[in-house]
Amino acid sequence: MSPVHCFEKYVAWHLRTVLALHLLLVVLRDSAVHRTATSGYLLSGGTEMFGTIPKSLAVTRTLLVAVVFSVLSLGIAACATAPPPPIPADLPGSDGPCSVLPRRAVANPAEWQLPVHVFEPSGSATPFTGGSCSDGARPVIFFAHGYTASFSEGYTALMNHLVSNGFIVIYPGFQIAFDPPQQYKAVNAGFVAGIAATPRADTSRAGFVGHSWGGGMTPRMMQLAHERGWGSTTMWSVLFAPSFPYQVGTGRISLPADARLLAVSFDEDYFVDMRIANDIVGSVTVAEGRAQHLLVRTDRQARPWLVADHTVPVTLGISTDTGLDVDHLDRWAVWRPIDSVAGCELSGIWCSTDLADMGTQPNGHVVRRGEMVGPLDDLGPSALLECEGLVKLLTQRRCG
Repeated sequence: MSPVHCFEKYVAWHLRTVLALHLLLVVLRDSAVHRTATSGYLLSGGTEMFGTIPKSLAVTRTLLVAVVFSVLSLGIAACATAPPPPIPADLPGSDGPCSVLPRRAVANPAEWQLPVHVFEPSGSATPFTGGSCSDGARPVIFFAHGYTASFSEGYTALMNHLVSNGFIVIYPGFQIAFDPPQQYKAVNAGFVAGIAATPRADTSRAGFVGHSWGGGMTPRMMQLAHERGWGSTTMWSVLFAPSFPYQVGTGRISLPADARLLAVSFDEDYFVDMRIANDIVGSVTVAEGRAQHLLVRTDRQARPWLVADHTVPVTLGISTDTGLDVDHLDRWAVWRPIDSVAGCELSGIWCSTDLADMGTQPNGHVVRRGEMVGPLDDLGPSALLECEGLVKLLTQRRCG
């Protein structure tokens, strides 16, 4: 990396963010206009969410944005950085000893176009989750992905990390058209189908991980899992940059008192308002102290820069240096919180982990600490899904 730490890469990355926001708005606009007559997604007063534009112009504009987005992706890939060192073994965030079996695809009866991906561990070693990697009963993580990540390649390194520590991961895809009832139905049915096809899955030890739209789904998925008896031994969850939740009402969100929930927000998240996470954490009916909220902060004194934005959990598993490959924040702000919560709930270890600690880089730089935030804090930037903006238009639940 150049002495200026490839500043152009970060300019390009933020331009990509702007373009991604534009593409998401196009999806939401087209979905809203299409569904006003079929699904009732209208604003108060009966007006449509977005004005209409000629179809040919919309297609041309979207294609142009997609081309520019791709060019920027290729351009910033030329700025290479070395992957960060792993967290030492036997600490949360470190890769485990299990091998990862080839991914399996299972049919989803509620989403015939997209499969349910199933990941399983193998080997004779002992991960922190207990037992042997090849045991006939392994704990499960039910993973709900973010918008557009219907295939698991968007979280390749994260999937490998989770399975290396002995988890079976169930990953259903859902369509990107804005249709919350169908999207929630697809994920729930996908979880059931994945479990039915995986005899080793021990649903009594149930973990839930969600990102963005999938993070907002997670409280409802936990409710449905509890209704079918899953999570009877342990039920825990980690929600990264959650979007607004549906199907949980407008008041308290009923969960078992002994469940555990951690929400993780990012201080340069321009997609979702962190107050959505505040609302979830403050509304779940778990016992006192079992719902927490961690804010991860950008560190531009780090080399390379560590930008805490909405895409931190996305890890392609290849070296692209686009912000989508594995960096220091993946290990410390994503993998480590998951491992810490899971280790505490499953094995009674790492319960006192300082989640706000973001570690030290190889050059000795102490990375900027995160912050455990309270229910009224709003420390993030203005976002696409602001509590006073689109959230009020798209859901009756209030977060601001």
